[in-house]
Amino acid sequence: MTRLKKTYEKPLTIDASFDEALQKFVQTDPGEIDDSDDDRSPEDVRVSEDDGGNICLSDLFALADKPKNRKPNDWARGARAKRLMEALFKKTTGDSRRFSKDDVKTMYYSDGTGRGTRVYAHPVLALDYAEFVKPELGVAVRETFLRYKAKDVTLALEILDGLTAQEEYDTLRVELRNLVKEHNKLSAEAAKDIGVTNFEAYNGSGLHGLYGMTKAELLDHKELPEGENHLNFAGHEELAANYFKATQAAAKLKRDAAAGVKGQAHANKVHNEIGRGVRRQIESWGGTMPEDEPVLDHVKEAEKRLKAAEKDKAKKIGKKG
Repeated sequence: MTRLKKTYEKPLTIDASFDEALQKFVQTDPGEIDDSDDDRSPEDVRVSEDDGGNICLSDLFALADKPKNRKPNDWARGARAKRLMEALFKKTTGDSRRFSKDDVKTMYYSDGTGRGTRVYAHPVLALDYAEFVKPELGVAVRETFLRYKAKDVTLALEILDGLTAQEEYDTLRVELRNLVKEHNKLSAEAAKDIGVTNFEAYNGSGLHGLYGMTKAELLDHKELPEGENHLNFAGHEELAANYFKATQAAAKLKRDAAAGVKGQAHANKVHNEIGRGVRRQIESWGGTMPEDEPVLDHVKEAEKRLKAAEKDKAKKIGKKG
């Protein structure tokens, strides 16, 4: 299973920092690494960064096809990595005191423990790790750096092309998520009118029809925390399937109510059958089943990227004015 982590947040120019220019290197499909148990192939990986611009070394490891004894911690334990961290710390802080383990955490850290843990490091350290994990990877990253230093205009254009695509997809995704939310409310209203009182059972019936599993099973399958709404992490195809299910369920229940057919059991059955109908159609077309669609970053992150892009556009317009 692949996941999309943070992608782009703001348009880049050739004057952008190398921390941002490094993103040119990550123009493959999105993904998320489990450092101890990851079944992705390299083409499924996007190298992500945290809010501070630190690069995900776990993604670099996956991108290099997970060579033996080349995990981030294998690199970090080496004398060369330790010397590099100390030199980087002193240069960036101007602090000449004795280098400590706490200082390491400012440049190299993991975002948790156990399954799904991701390791991040300062871009300078990421460059060194890329060469450690696979020489060809190190060459690719350094070529990006050289293009950046040479003010290669084509590098900026390539990055901007990716930004445009990301912005368009974020817009589509946010709009679809809002549509699904609105039509799920309409479906619930139609269910209420027909006599539904247990909405957890009603919603669960529709979800089971579309996904072929319970909500708890779906969250586990998608490796999402208990209590999360899976639709907040869904891409456009999964959202579209849920949108179709919601609209058709609402329409069917309204017709049944007009015909005098009511009751909780009937509504549950209708919701389940419509969900299964959508599922069968996806399968007949050879599409990806909803439960196997990639888990993206939270839709709020997409909204943040769109707001940031709007602010950037407003600033540019202000400068021109």
